[in-house]
Amino acid sequence: MDWYRHICILILIVPVFSRTFQYKMDIFNMFGFAYEVVGGISNTVGLLNSLKNVFVVLGESDTNGSSIPQIQHEDVFLNITELAEKYQYSIEVHTVTTEDGYILSLHRIPKGRNSTRNDLVVLLMHGILDSSDSWILQGPNKSLGYILAETGFDVWMGNARGNKHSQLHRKLKSSEPEFWAFTWDEIGQFDIPSMIDYILETTRMKTLYYIGHSQGTTSFYVMLSLKPDYNNKVKMMFSLAPVAWMSHVKSPIVKMFSPANKILQYINTNAYSGSTKYFNTVTNIICNFLPIRCDSLLNLIIGYDFKHINVSMLSIILGHMPSGSSTLQFVHFGQLVQSGRFCRYDRGNMKNLKVYGTKLPPDYDLSKISVPIVLYYSGNDWLSDPRDVEILENHLKVQTGNYIEDFNHLDYLFADTAKELIYLSIIKQIYYYETQISVSLESVKCP
Repeated sequence: MDWYRHICILILIVPVFSRTFQYKMDIFNMFGFAYEVVGGISNTVGLLNSLKNVFVVLGESDTNGSSIPQIQHEDVFLNITELAEKYQYSIEVHTVTTEDGYILSLHRIPKGRNSTRNDLVVLLMHGILDSSDSWILQGPNKSLGYILAETGFDVWMGNARGNKHSQLHRKLKSSEPEFWAFTWDEIGQFDIPSMIDYILETTRMKTLYYIGHSQGTTSFYVMLSLKPDYNNKVKMMFSLAPVAWMSHVKSPIVKMFSPANKILQYINTNAYSGSTKYFNTVTNIICNFLPIRCDSLLNLIIGYDFKHINVSMLSIILGHMPSGSSTLQFVHFGQLVQSGRFCRYDRGNMKNLKVYGTKLPPDYDLSKISVPIVLYYSGNDWLSDPRDVEILENHLKVQTGNYIEDFNHLDYLFADTAKELIYLSIIKQIYYYETQISVSLESVKCP
C-alpha cells in the first residue's frame, strides 16, 4: 500500500535529521504505536480512496462543483452571525486583546427571541480545533447557546487564539511561525482571563458562569491554577468531557502520536490547512451521499458510536470544524498522555529551568481552585476516560460528577439527547445556586 510505504520512508528519513539519539527513539516509539494500531488505520483505506475520488471529481467540475448533484444543507456554509440571523437571534461580535497581543473574537447572544433577561451571564468555551459556532449548530431548541438565551441568560461564546475567528495579533501575522508559538497553557493564562474581564466590564456584572467543552475545560483549570484570583469572578463551572489527566485515552490516533511530541514541537505552525469553503464543499458531498463514511472521518479520534447524533448533522459539523489550532496544543496534550501528569508545557531541561525554575515542568496546582465544578463524562468518550476524570475529581475541592452512559466526545455538543441529559441539568443547578431552592427539570422553562 502506498500510504504504508510512505510511513516507512518517513520513519527511515527523519532520524537522519534528528539531533540526538533521544529524538530518534521518539520516532521509533511513534512507529511502534503506529504498528499497534495499523489494523484500525487499514480499515479506513477504502474511505481514503473514496475521498481521493471525490477530489478528482471536484477537480474536473467547475469551481463551484455544480456538475455534482448535491443535497446541500444551507447551515454548512453559513458563518456564525448568518446562522443566528437565519434563526432570528440577535448576535453581537466583540473583540478583546490579550496581555500578550492576541486579538480574540467573542460572540454574544444578549437575549432570546421570546424571553426576558434574568441578569445572569454565561461564558461558553470550545475545545481544540473548534469555535463558538458549535454552541449553536443544532439550531433553536437543541443548541446550548440558544437554550440558555431563551432561558434568560446573557450568552457569550469565546474563541481561543488561532481558531478561524481569532487569527489577529497586534504585531504578528498568522502567516508567521511566531504567531503559533502557544499551547492551551497560554489560552488558560491569557485568553480566558481577558474574556472574563471584558465580559464583566461590558455587562457591569461581578461574576459569571462558565461552561467548557474538552480543551475549554483544560484551559479553565489552567487559569485558576495560575491566576487563582479569578475564583472570585466565576460562580460555577460546568465541565463537558473534562480533559486534564490523559493516561487512559482510547483514541488510537492520539496514542500513536503522543510518543512523537518532542519531534512535533518543532513543527511550529497552525493545524488548519486548506480552504474552509473547499473543505465544506467536500464534506457536504460525502456526508449527504455516504453518511457512514462521514462517521469514519472522526472514528479514529473520538470513537465509533454516533447513535446520538442525527446523520443530517454530520455535514454541518464538518462544515464548521476544524476551526484552527496550533500544533503545540496537540504536542502539549501528547505530553500529558506520555507523562501521566497534568503539567505545564515541557520545553526541555534548559528552557524549563529558565521559564519554570525546574528541569521538569511543574504540575498545575488544582488545590487553588475553589469554584464549584460540575463534571459531565462518559465511558464511551475516547478522549476523556472515566479513570482520568476520577484522578481529576480527587484533585478538586468542590466538584460533582455526572456520568452519562454512552456519550462520545462530540455528543455533549450535538447529541439529540444533550438537552435532556445535560443542558436542562445545568440550568437547574444554576437556578438552585441562585435561589438555594431545588427545582425539577420539568419546571425549567426553555424552548
